[in-house]
Order: sequence, then structure tokens, then C-alpha cells
Amino acid sequence: MFGAIRPRVLRGLAGLSLVLGACTAPGPSGAPASQATPAPPPTSAPAGGATSTAAPAAAATSAPAPAASGQTLTIASLANLSKTLHPYPDAASYTQSWTDIAILLWGGHGAGGLLAFDWDNLEYKPAMATDMPKVSADGKTYTFTLRNDLKWSDGSPITVDDFQFAWDNASKPENNFVGLDDLTEIASFKTAADTRTIEVTLNEQKARDVALGIASTVSPIPKKVWDGKAWNDTSANPEILNPSVVLGPYKVQDFKIAEGATFTPVSTYPGGQPKIPQLEILPGQQPTVAYEELKSGRANYAPNIPPAQYAEAKANPDLNMVEWTAANASYRALEFNTARPFLSDKRVREALARAVSRQDVLDVAEGGLATPQDSFIQPTNTKWVNPNVEPYDLDMNRAKQLLADAGYTLSGSSLMGKDGQPVKLQVLYPTSSAPRAKIATYLQQQYKQLGIEIEVKGLDFNAYTDQVSHQRDFDISLATYGGGSLDPELGPRAQLITGGQQNVTGYSNPQVDQLFKQGSTELDDAKRKQIYDQVQQLVNADLPSHYLYALKAFSPVSKKIQGVVAHKGDRLDYDDALLSWSVAQ
Repeated sequence: MFGAIRPRVLRGLAGLSLVLGACTAPGPSGAPASQATPAPPPTSAPAGGATSTAAPAAAATSAPAPAASGQTLTIASLANLSKTLHPYPDAASYTQSWTDIAILLWGGHGAGGLLAFDWDNLEYKPAMATDMPKVSADGKTYTFTLRNDLKWSDGSPITVDDFQFAWDNASKPENNFVGLDDLTEIASFKTAADTRTIEVTLNEQKARDVALGIASTVSPIPKKVWDGKAWNDTSANPEILNPSVVLGPYKVQDFKIAEGATFTPVSTYPGGQPKIPQLEILPGQQPTVAYEELKSGRANYAPNIPPAQYAEAKANPDLNMVEWTAANASYRALEFNTARPFLSDKRVREALARAVSRQDVLDVAEGGLATPQDSFIQPTNTKWVNPNVEPYDLDMNRAKQLLADAGYTLSGSSLMGKDGQPVKLQVLYPTSSAPRAKIATYLQQQYKQLGIEIEVKGLDFNAYTDQVSHQRDFDISLATYGGGSLDPELGPRAQLITGGQQNVTGYSNPQVDQLFKQGSTELDDAKRKQIYDQVQQLVNADLPSHYLYALKAFSPVSKKIQGVVAHKGDRLDYDDALLSWSVAQ
């Protein structure tokens, strides 16, 4: 489940950046993003026949609510509410809206799993486990001991049987869990009630962070409530739409998909008791509505608003604009098709890179809301970034010399190819992304100074993905990656190894392949850092892609809300941060 914050991308979900145990991320990792700004995956209907309106949750015998005080926290969402509250959703149901609510009901982003992820230190930490797991000598078996004070929202104990029940069902292929690929990496899942232990054995040894993410995937489901009920059939299992017993800091009071939802606190959440006495989520039909709800006072927090509304929201005297660049931020890059004769020459690719000013392009395309990035690792991912790679800064004279060194000459204002014809390139981008359209126009102007004629071509997202990722029919693609994964093994690797599933540039370097192979099983983080520092040096030296910048995150918050602090994740509510918030009277 999402209980332990796992900074890793779910494999096999092309086009979506998803974190098992965490949240939807700002933009896709592993496929070019469809959004103009950081945004959730597209919402689609879940399996199971959920109706458009869910009735208020069934009453449950629960422990007394915490002594919360203050006003309601009202969140303005960008979409309708999730059509399912299932703790183990299928791919179609795993949306931003599902995640927002799952944080409240099931403890995602915090103490709702065996481990949580510390978004200040970028390290795992114990949550429902008493300590970090014991690891076998062969690096495959991870043994957790469950805390003995864990309780469901009705006050009954959480036991290893609840974890075993979750594993037994989520691991069945027919139940269509979105994280099934990760569960298939687990060879066995065993529990022992007498010792409160959970033993997870992987199929093969993996690097420490990757292994911890897999081993802590499974979070509990209340077996006493779910046992004997259909796993995915909403008509036969009311818990899917209206869970009566939950793990997280809040339970459902009222839930209507198109109208909104209200949640009230419980006192049993392993991460602690929330201060806010009531929480509401208002669904939205279009991106601009969220800020309008804030502006009118109907809402007091909007996790996401369009960049076009940033300046007005920042100037609003009733709001604080929280801004940060996440360690797993989405980032933009120019991808060169190295199978094209002109682009197969590294000198040509460097010339194209040196014709670009990162600062200018991020100002033009993002209104300055970005941080320059030199590598395939975000600059704020301090655990893995190598800050000493060649950045290929703007140098138009150097760019022209490189083209001359590669054998290309100017005839008038046109760069002539070795076939005697003017050099022409096509820049491809998805029309759903306004910033990337601006980047394309910027490149057209810059490359004209090199004598290169640029055709700017925008396609709808599906056609763009097909042409770039499947047909590999492009010269330069404007890509967006990031979100979710912090670990180089779980995102960049697929883009950079020979024949990688997401390697659209055709890049191949046997040394890079070998280093990624070493890094995937190295248990010592210091040694892994050295490995990935070297990979970043090699990739930048080869320049199959030119990395531009990481997008900044920003969220407007009412000045009445206290305790809001940005950490290094791409959401403000990572790591149970919501529990420290309060709303002044």
C-alpha cells in the first residue's frame, strides 16, 4: 500500500509518475509529461462499478476523538473526489484525489506503514515497526517487529494478521493492485503473532533504499472488517466506498464525489493526534477554481494552482505563498535522437546545448518558477546529485565553433549539411504543455543564430508519446521527468541503460550500463553515491539529453493556518506534517 513513503516509481505505468506508498507526483517519470505544470495523473474511472456518489460512511464504534481546537481546514482540490476509498487501488483509481483522501484514512505519507520516509533527511525511518528491520546476511530477508501499541480507529489492536491479510489479497494478480509489480519482487511474506514479526524475503538482493521500499510496501487492512467480503466489488463490499474502520488520522463523516467530503479526527493514529477538528475537501472542475475558492474565503488551502494565478495569489494579503524545490521535483530536458546522423555527433549536441541559457528559458517558459539543473538528478536531491558535472552553459561562440569542428559550414544564414542541403530539425512537444510550447519557440530563435532551421511541432499527448516513446521518430523532444522517485535505480536507469524501456534517445554506453548494474545491488550508500556520481559524469560527457531545470512547487495557504513548513518532498503534507497544522479561530 502507500503507508510507507516509498520514493520509487511504479514500473509498468507509462506516462504516470506514481509512488507506491506515497502520492501521485507533479509530473511523469519515465515518460514525457502531459501537464503544463506539476499536476496529478489524469483521473479515470476505477474498476468495480463505483457510483458517482458515496453515502456517508457507516457508523463505527471508535475511540474518542482528540481534543482538537480551532477552525476547519478546507482544501480546494483540482478534481472531483476519488470514486473509491480502497486502500489498495487499481491503476485507474490511483489519482491525485485518491491520494489526498488516502493520506487521511490510511496514513499515507507518514506512520501508516512499517516504515516512513523522512523528507528532511531523505532517509527511511521506523513507523509501525519498532525499529529499522534486521537484514539477513545475503541482503534478501528483512525482518520487522511490530509496535505493540497500534490500534485501528475503533480502538481494536492492529496485528500482524492484518498485514498478512493485506498481502494475501493485494498480491493476487486478479485483484489488480496498482503496485503489483513491486509485490512480485517479494519471494515470501511471513508473519508470527507471538513475536509480532513480519519477515519479507525478496527474490534478489537490491540496494538498501530500493529493498527497504519493496520490503515495507504492505500496510495493514482490518481483517476483522474485510474478511469474507469481495475485494473489488463495491456492491458486495461497502468498505470500498465507506470504510468503517481506518488507520489514518481522520475518518469519513460525509462523502459525495461531486459535492465534497468532510472528515473528523480519531485518536488512534500511530503518528499522533491531529490538531484540526474537521477537514473538508472541495472538488473542482477546472484548475482556476481552486484559487477562486481561496480568494473568496470558501477554502483556506489550495495544494495546486496554475502558474498564471501565482502572482495574484502571492500578492493576496490574506495568503502565504509557500514555495520550494522538491528533491523529487519534475524537471525539463531536451532529448536528442542520437540515431539521426546530424545528432549522432556529440559536438553537434553540445553546440545545441550551448545555444541555450537555462535562466532565460526558465524565465520565458515558467515565469522564473524553476531551479537550473545540470544532471539527470535534481539539484535538490542532495542524496544523489553530483554538483560537479559539466553544465554546458550558454556560449554561442563555442556552439558555432563546435559545428565548424564537426564539418558544418555556413552559407549565408544557413548551416549546410554534409549532403549540401540546409540543416533542418524538428522540435516535438505535447500541446497540453504551454511551457514546452514556449521552450520550442525559444529554441527556434536560438538555433536560428546557428543557421539551423527549426520546425516546431505540437501533438496531442497520446500522439506525442507514441511518436517519441514508441516510434522514436523525432529529432529533439521536449521531455518532462521526475516526481516520486529519488533513487537513480528507479527512474533515470530506464532512460539511460542500453535498450532501457524509457530510453528514447538511443543512448548506449557499456560503462554506464555496468555502473547501473553495480549500483542496483550495492548495499553501502557511500559506495552507491560514488557509483552514481560517476554515472552522472559519463552521461553528461556523452550528452544524449540536455537537462534544463527543476520546477518549483508552490501552494497558497491562508494566513490563519499555522505550522505549515515546506520539506524536501513535492507535497506539504509529507511525513505527517498535517498533524502539526492548526487553523486559528
